[in-house]
Amino acid sequence: MSFSFYNILSDGRTEFFVDASLLKSFSHCERYFYLKHVKNLRPKGLAITKPFPMAIGSWWSDVMEAFYNTLRAGKELTKDDIQRTALEGWASQNLDACAVADPDKFKDFGDIAGAVAMLNDYYESQYLIDQRNWKVVAVEEGFGLNKEVCLGETRTVVVYWIGKPDLVVVENDRLTPVDHKTVSRIDGFTTGRFKPSTQMPGYVHSCEVIAKSLGYQVRVDRCVVNICSRSRPADKPRSGTRRPRFIRAYPNFNREEIEEWRRNVVAKCERIAQCLRSNDWSWSETSCDNFYNRQCDFKKLDSTTPSARDIVLMADFIQGRPWQPYQLVKEKEDG
Repeated sequence: MSFSFYNILSDGRTEFFVDASLLKSFSHCERYFYLKHVKNLRPKGLAITKPFPMAIGSWWSDVMEAFYNTLRAGKELTKDDIQRTALEGWASQNLDACAVADPDKFKDFGDIAGAVAMLNDYYESQYLIDQRNWKVVAVEEGFGLNKEVCLGETRTVVVYWIGKPDLVVVENDRLTPVDHKTVSRIDGFTTGRFKPSTQMPGYVHSCEVIAKSLGYQVRVDRCVVNICSRSRPADKPRSGTRRPRFIRAYPNFNREEIEEWRRNVVAKCERIAQCLRSNDWSWSETSCDNFYNRQCDFKKLDSTTPSARDIVLMADFIQGRPWQPYQLVKEKEDG
């Protein structure tokens, strides 16, 4: 089943299913958003191997999912379980390929031994505490494609929020979404980087809406951001203070902030609807060489004379799969 993040309704309005990642792309550059998410274009010959930080982030997501599914099931983790989880995640993300693609970062991380050590450290410093304090309600469960979270309707748009929080937990009778993040290193600014945010208030609002739809009268007002440093802190730093490898941020959002976030999301969707109608997408030229700390995939295309761009498109780009936030359970059962 093919997914589209927008549909034109019978009354002429545009129905949207959006998340923080989609809106981040649109805010960064409307033309990029058009080429990637409306036209679904992808450069030919994209590197099979992810950049090392992204690959480690994907591996960390895999191992955290395995850890907290174990906790949810009420089972104990053994040292053998930890090592097996690290190795299986390493293989599934093909991290050995990073030894060639990004040898310096791969060496600094410490190869597979570094991955096992990182997971063992997390077990000792964080997981054992969570085992006592957290009741895990959900692990990597998506929401929104069944229109569970409507953010608003205007004369031009109907907007639904979608997402897939890493965890939803109960701690001291407090329902809280949890998001896992990896960073290059933890510093004095790390915990402050998650507010303001588009992603975090989306999790907060959606958790409360879905819980109430199930009959639970709860107030959700914060996220837990579970942060891990890819770099092992120095044992004897020059400052004399050893930095942590794991830390947590707790961005909170009151009703006024959630309402402001909701209005902003709907307003962005109204702008996307306007772009779809006019086929006029604003071009942020300053983003071409600073697109998430790299060069934009479409810079070569947009550096070409407009009349020659169709030739570049045929030569250098292919039609990719539409962006898919997650799969509905029914789709998995249908195979």
